[in-house]
Amino acid sequence: MANRRTHRKVGRVAGAVYAAHRAKDQQVGHFITESIGGAIGGDIGSMAADWLEPAVSSWHRGTAHSCAAGGMVLSFGDTLAQAEIFCRAQAGRKAKQRSALEMVPHPTLPNVFVPAPGSVLTNLWLLACEFFWRALAGFTNGLAADTSLTSCLTLARRAQFRY
Repeated sequence: MANRRTHRKVGRVAGAVYAAHRAKDQQVGHFITESIGGAIGGDIGSMAADWLEPAVSSWHRGTAHSCAAGGMVLSFGDTLAQAEIFCRAQAGRKAKQRSALEMVPHPTLPNVFVPAPGSVLTNLWLLACEFFWRALAGFTNGLAADTSLTSCLTLARRAQFRY
């Protein structure tokens, strides 16, 4: 990529698109949350190779930006998929807890449900936790997407200059 700014922009887009693809069967709100998490993951992932291989020589964007990064993503592919499943399950648990807290049976009237006392803050906390877990599911996908994109582009650029 041309520079860090361009790399981060492309990383955000790649992360959001890949996370959106992985979340295509989710509800609209979950889809959007995971896409946002994917954009954040793509942004972080776009800088990860620079952390592993800083621009201190002319060989910058060598091994860590191509083979090593691509190999790392391929080797962790199943782990990242399991992380996505785990994050979605945690988000589902928080959503279920939140829906269970919304109404409670009235203490003196049978078959009557009333809002749970003090449930506003609890609901807000559980909603924030659910959002966090859904965004984290997208984050893992976004992180992988940018690292894969970077390695593919670096290998393509190298192949172009060899011929």
